[in-house]
Amino acid sequence: MQFFYLLKQAPRPLGFGVLHSFGSSFGQTFLIALFVPFMAASLAINETEFANIYAAITIGSALALPFLGRLIDRVDLLHYSIATLTLLSVGCFVLAATGSIWMLLAGLFIVRLAGQGLMTHVAMTGTARYFDRNRGRALALAAFGFPLAEAILPITVLGLIALFGWRAAYAGAGVAILVVLMPLAIWLVWQNDRYRSVPGKNTPDDPAAQTDATRHPALFRSRYIWLCMPMLATPPLVMTALFFHQGLISSAKDIPLAWFAAGFTVFAATSVIGAFGSGPLIDKYSARRLFPWHLIPTMIGIALLSFVSSPWIVPVYMGLVGITTGFATTLRTAIIPELVPIDQIGSVRSTLTAVMVVASAIGPAMYGWMFAANMAIETMLMLTIAGMAVVTVMSWVSERPGFYTPPGISRHSES
Repeated sequence: MQFFYLLKQAPRPLGFGVLHSFGSSFGQTFLIALFVPFMAASLAINETEFANIYAAITIGSALALPFLGRLIDRVDLLHYSIATLTLLSVGCFVLAATGSIWMLLAGLFIVRLAGQGLMTHVAMTGTARYFDRNRGRALALAAFGFPLAEAILPITVLGLIALFGWRAAYAGAGVAILVVLMPLAIWLVWQNDRYRSVPGKNTPDDPAAQTDATRHPALFRSRYIWLCMPMLATPPLVMTALFFHQGLISSAKDIPLAWFAAGFTVFAATSVIGAFGSGPLIDKYSARRLFPWHLIPTMIGIALLSFVSSPWIVPVYMGLVGITTGFATTLRTAIIPELVPIDQIGSVRSTLTAVMVVASAIGPAMYGWMFAANMAIETMLMLTIAGMAVVTVMSWVSERPGFYTPPGISRHSES
């Protein structure tokens, strides 16, 4: 089993990835949402106003991500990790002390940027750079921190809020980042110079020492990336919107909301299956060959939800969406080293991640407009499937010969 071989050969680099994907949860929507009623009440704002603030902050953090994300290609990875962990802890402390809208804006911006953005960036970029032949499997293992956090942290945080209050719970998160996550990060890779090192250290006279101006824009000038970009943006846009409006969908389909809540357990399980299942397939066939097809399970799930109104369809729908989510988690990072040289992975990944974050912020508003226009839920879901079919075809077309040929990419095998 290649997964066990990887764990045996490189447990600390993989643990470093899991630690950061797990720690990203402090800036993820599923955890922040637990604090929303308390923060909104403390500032005397309603949850609709909070949602508007949250969407604006999410877009703002996405716009900052390409500028900070590209630094990962230029500095020691452990130093980058420590800076990110420090920033995330500061964001938690700011939110714990929030007494005004401005403090709320600052705290949310910091935890969204450092958590959802940079912590995930460290986990996936570091793993993608370090591993080569088994990159797909390694990314699947590094991404295990996401469902692990989703399984453990909500109940833990709710218990802390009940016992000590929401401010103490957020302050406790900041302390945990500094006294648990940061020492663990240092211990895991502080002696691994190859994992930490800045990639592509070439001399200025070396022809291989190409700059952002010559290599990075080449991908973004190609027809390939502009045909693939909608495929990258569609999963976060659609899934965030459907999850955000699940109450309205539940009402429209006359299915108890409890079925959707329970469906997240199925979603978490199948997302793990999708991630681990995609790893070997990526290593065998390449991420580029698999990428155009990963929306198909979600398209089937949404179609079933559109045509069937029985409660049993919800776990089926959520399970299929989870498979796509698992595949997407590994595919959208694994594809980058197949497109650009290793010392450009961080820069390109941060730019593409920014697109996905903006899409996730826009999605709920788009579907909100459709609900406000009294569009039938079946029509809305069928339009969603049609849109996903279009972007799938666009991604398939992007792989036609001549659309994009990657520059010389150095191999970087794991030890």
